[in-house]
Amino acid sequence: MALTVSFSVSQTSGESSIVTIADTSTGSDVAVTQRRVYLRKSDGTFLVPDGTTTDYVQWAYADSSIDIDCLDKDYALEITVEWLDVTDVVLYDLTDVYGLTQYNEEFDYGLSTVLASNPLLVNDNSFKQNKSDLRMYIDSGDKAVARSSDITSAQLCYDQATWLRLNSIYYFNESSS
Repeated sequence: MALTVSFSVSQTSGESSIVTIADTSTGSDVAVTQRRVYLRKSDGTFLVPDGTTTDYVQWAYADSSIDIDCLDKDYALEITVEWLDVTDVVLYDLTDVYGLTQYNEEFDYGLSTVLASNPLLVNDNSFKQNKSDLRMYIDSGDKAVARSSDITSAQLCYDQATWLRLNSIYYFNESSS
């Protein structure tokens, strides 16, 4: 049976810096001996773990998934997986776009728990609007990825959400709880 390549991408709560890629291919091809993963950002550069000297991450063919620890914030990425033979010839490749938003999603959920413990916080002058803005930026980035594979617009939205998260002391009166 011929190899039909596919892969999935996920993040785990509490491990925002890690992206997990799983090979979900069906069939087989005895010529395939290795894989490579490229994580291309909207500016055309590549994300790789510290110490990696290539634009890609090597992925052993014996492993069905790989955890890549390289995220320092939320990213919209074009992810390419290549399936190669022993002489580094690419036999198959597949590219798709993904929004990796675990940092901001966890922060948003944290705000929800703060709000649940102090419902009057919604009356704060800015909490409700700023939380709504945070959610809008995350959702707008996700929509850019899902509808148009537009990682540039998505990244701009994710960066706005990240800015709110990193400057939360000025935008969320969490000390009122």
